[in-house]
Amino acid sequence: MTRWGLVLSVLLLAWPAAAKEPAGPAHLVVDAGSGRVLAAENAGQQRHPASLTKLMTVYLAFAAVDEGRAKADTRIAVSPRAAGQQGSVLGLKAGGSLTLAEAVKALIVRSANDAAVAIAEHLAGGEAEFAQRMTATARQLGMTASSFQNATGLTAPGHLSTPRDMAILALALRKRFPDLYPLFAQRQMDWGRGTLPTVNGFLTSFSGAEGMKTGFTCPAGYNLVATAQRGGRRLVAVVMGAPGRKERDAAMARLMEAAFKKGEPGEPAPSLADLPNGGAVVPDLSGSVCKGGVPGASSSYGGKRKALPKGWALEVAFGHSERETRQRLGQAQKRLGRDAGGGSQAVVLHAMGGLIVYRGLIAGLKEEKAVQTCLAARGRGEWCLVLNPAMLEGALDTERRLMMAVAR
Repeated sequence: MTRWGLVLSVLLLAWPAAAKEPAGPAHLVVDAGSGRVLAAENAGQQRHPASLTKLMTVYLAFAAVDEGRAKADTRIAVSPRAAGQQGSVLGLKAGGSLTLAEAVKALIVRSANDAAVAIAEHLAGGEAEFAQRMTATARQLGMTASSFQNATGLTAPGHLSTPRDMAILALALRKRFPDLYPLFAQRQMDWGRGTLPTVNGFLTSFSGAEGMKTGFTCPAGYNLVATAQRGGRRLVAVVMGAPGRKERDAAMARLMEAAFKKGEPGEPAPSLADLPNGGAVVPDLSGSVCKGGVPGASSSYGGKRKALPKGWALEVAFGHSERETRQRLGQAQKRLGRDAGGGSQAVVLHAMGGLIVYRGLIAGLKEEKAVQTCLAARGRGEWCLVLNPAMLEGALDTERRLMMAVAR
């Protein structure tokens, strides 16, 4: 091994493992009255739930109020961690507050990740502790293949559910909290000086729809739990892993229409408990669902990134907010001075431990200059990692996928 090869073995980042092949959508339709399954395809296959997770967050919030452990009108604090969430957010500010009722409404209407974390911290002291309660409650309800790592639905190892389990949760919400169930039919919410519309397009487009929850991340694809009522008959349906928003809503509409027209099955149909659950390989849909970029991304990354110069790069800053990382990146480049060779700054998204974080890079360097500069920086106790050209392209590709991998 050459001298530079030995150095790079210490400094280079590990290349991520290849994603699993995409799979088709999984779905389930159940009659809410009888509990009988009317249609099912891979209903017990574990999937990334994305923001369907927030149905459990809402369930625990409802339960806390119902059991007297919390009050709907109590103001809950917004921590820096809650305020720093990505994806669909209400725009909460660290140090601010909102009522528990407002936070729950923000979850249902806007799928607000910042409100979800605020609820978790208020009810359990921390999101990790809240996630443990979520999983324990799932087991109590009979959701045998579900486990939760956060309150938002951001992709994380072990954060999984199935269409069967999500249908159980939807039925449990209506059965235990009939007075609060109509909140899922809200089409807008007042916030600040304006009115915010629901992110659930199915609610506003399907006759008889009563609401529930949408979900999306790159690994999950497009998810939807929906309920609808016609002629005194109510259906609950789940679609997980659709390739697009329109395809998801169209699939849900077809399932619902067919089930309403068909009516109750002539022969005994299986119940949710009869369905096999869990055990399948969890598909990662990132390569197909998010291929080619992030149309509609709502952040400073919404537009096309300016091409970075070719060559090697250094990671010299890291943070949980874009602003924080840009500040650290600027300070680091000033410290490096000529050693950085006049490279171009860039802040790119990265996933770590189920959270979206930011990497501050200096790109456009030659190999020897990059390695020497990084060794010198690390010798001074400063943060520094080297990215070769392939790794830099990999980081940018990861960002393109992650721009749509935030739960909403």
